[in-house]
Amino acid sequence: MGEIHITNLSSVSMNEGTLDTVGVFRGATTLALQDGHLDDQEMRILARLSHALRLEDGTPVRVYEDIMATRDSDPGRVITRSEAMLAYGQVLEAYCTISEPSQEAALLLSYMRAVFDINETEHREFVRSVDRHLEQVVHRNVAAQLRTTIDDAIELVTNPLQNLRIKK
Repeated sequence: MGEIHITNLSSVSMNEGTLDTVGVFRGATTLALQDGHLDDQEMRILARLSHALRLEDGTPVRVYEDIMATRDSDPGRVITRSEAMLAYGQVLEAYCTISEPSQEAALLLSYMRAVFDINETEHREFVRSVDRHLEQVVHRNVAAQLRTTIDDAIELVTNPLQNLRIKK
């Protein structure tokens, strides 16, 4: 995979300054729309992100319309580090329940990991937490299949991060 340059996304990570809910959602949506449409996996990830960020009703549609019309979006509320961590965990769980995640879905997760400044140790802890959660709520046979996806998530999310550069 070549180096990916992404422009016009929310380029501020947690260690560089504050993040806002709409900026993060807009960045993820813009990334998902790079190919011109949203597939089912991207929509699932974006829906979980919207829920995790507690966006108000209508905000995701408004952001989508702003992107399509090349308008700026009004900023949302500031995201705390703990909220960013919680949102990342929820999105990772949604990603891990996709039976065959696409590269586009992995790239969305990589984007969120970069924006939320989730390091490798934190990411692996999230993966272990998702694994424990799945063990509690999902039938063991399904959990075994999902574990393979979780293991792949470590590699699929780590590899694109090596080439992901978010331009300011």
